Amino acid sequence: MQSLYQEIIAEIPQYLQQYIVDQNYQRYTSRDHALWRYIMRRNLAFLQEHAHSSYLNGLEKTGISIDRIPHIDDMNKSLSKMGWKAVIVDGFLPPAVFMEFQFHKILVISADMRSIQHVLYTPAPDIVHEAAGHAPIIADEEYAEFLQKFGEYGMKAFSSKLDNEIYEAIRHLSIIKEYPDTSKEELEKAKKNLNAKIALNTDPSEMTKLSRLHWWTVEYGLIGTPESYKLYGAGLLSSVGESKNCLNPSVKKLPLSVECTNHNYDITKEQPQLFVNKDWRHLLNVLEEFSDSLSFRTGGNKAIETAIASNSAATCTLSSGLQISGVLSRLLKDQDDNPAYLKTTGATSLAYNNRQINEHGIDYHADGFGSPVGVIKNLTKPLEELSNSEMKQFGFEKGKNISFEFSSGIVVKGKLINFVRENGSLQILTFDNCKVISPNAEELFNPAWGLFDMAVGLSVDSVYSGTADKQKHNVYPPKSNQIAIPIKYSEKDQSKFKAYNEICNIRTTNIIDPKKLNSLWDKLEKDDLTEWLIDLEMVELAQIINDMDLINKIKNELKILAKQSEEKKDIIESGLKLLDG
Repeated sequence: MQSLYQEIIAEIPQYLQQYIVDQNYQRYTSRDHALWRYIMRRNLAFLQEHAHSSYLNGLEKTGISIDRIPHIDDMNKSLSKMGWKAVIVDGFLPPAVFMEFQFHKILVISADMRSIQHVLYTPAPDIVHEAAGHAPIIADEEYAEFLQKFGEYGMKAFSSKLDNEIYEAIRHLSIIKEYPDTSKEELEKAKKNLNAKIALNTDPSEMTKLSRLHWWTVEYGLIGTPESYKLYGAGLLSSVGESKNCLNPSVKKLPLSVECTNHNYDITKEQPQLFVNKDWRHLLNVLEEFSDSLSFRTGGNKAIETAIASNSAATCTLSSGLQISGVLSRLLKDQDDNPAYLKTTGATSLAYNNRQINEHGIDYHADGFGSPVGVIKNLTKPLEELSNSEMKQFGFEKGKNISFEFSSGIVVKGKLINFVRENGSLQILTFDNCKVISPNAEELFNPAWGLFDMAVGLSVDSVYSGTADKQKHNVYPPKSNQIAIPIKYSEKDQSKFKAYNEICNIRTTNIIDPKKLNSLWDKLEKDDLTEWLIDLEMVELAQIINDMDLINKIKNELKILAKQSEEKKDIIESGLKLLDG
């Protein structure tokens, strides 16, 4: 019998399943759960006043507990009521993959729990950020609509080769920065590598700009006005440090517009400015305005040239509805600067309505595809609109040798042997013994090359990244081999985990035994197992039984720990403030 999680995975497109992993809930240590509890309690104490109401309302609706790290099954039981799902992934996903999950209304959650060294902020995706940051606000239907739209548009945006290198550099840095035993030298080397690649990105791609819009809204967005606002970005909602620091006047608050896509960001630092949208409708309007500039909406020569520059699989949708998916390598233009001829290199597929046309997959078009497009001379209506009787009327008859010329000057001569029609519209004409000649007498197709399949289309209406039928023509990269480094816990760490577990057991009992609690503290001190989080957990128990002697002992220990750094001081003082109510 399948588990709920297995059932959910089975419903997800196969080409996305490779990125999904198991949560392995048992791997979370008792300290992990205690850390989650500290972060959630501290966050909520602050966010009650500063977060958008959608976040606070959504926490309970999404099955997220304050006391323990959420289980993926519990989250899915709650999210399913909203039409969403959640899956576990290992760290950062390629941007287009991440966007497609979002389009399918699937929340991707990195199962890793941040380390105790990075309680205030971690550059690596973790379950605090993904579950406690992103999930609750999905309960707001208008915001969820925006999120899905973002995924739909984002999966079509073009990336560059440099984008992919930056993605791998970010992923590597986030992994080693979260690993406690990484050397300073290795960290500096990774930072320099990332910064060097970012510095080269002087002509940002569509995906780069869209990622910036995502960062300044979904991750670090504010809602309201620059003078009076609430937090809704998941990066703010999940960072106990930055959610507070972002209120500082030194962090500029700018009205949200498409101009935000010109502002880059650094995942390792707090943000120097944030953007404020008026409401959810404003958020969607900015997304739509920006998307009007993307190739999937503009079509035409510029979009084709963007696809060629990306050097990755793209889909051209013609006015007939025919979708040509492959790595675009050549474009010829007519005298009016319209697309006249398209060519792909390598595996190519032809589809209609995102379904591959029979016998026109990557096996058949393994070596690429080329075809003229545009207006055909002496036709009173577009070729794609001709009925079977009209085709005969204009000489397009099966078994007959025909010759015709496009307005661009490209000439096609050959024997028409077949055609494909989808939903009444002509899509493909297939010729035997065919020649295709350009206006300057270049041979675009030779009869010796076999049958010629000509795409039918008056214009190129849309061009987008990726393929039309992903099930049969999948071009997503394999899951990255850079994964979170497993932490090897020492015997001392293991002893601390047992102590955390014992504290948890004591907290959940009806009656706390003062002798047992004091004995536990003595053992922690004797074995040098105290740390700020254990101490705060112990103070809470001591307060329940009003054991002032024990409270003072532990607080004295915390005072010593607080002197280690300003960050440690903030963590401890904030924790004590929470306990004091």
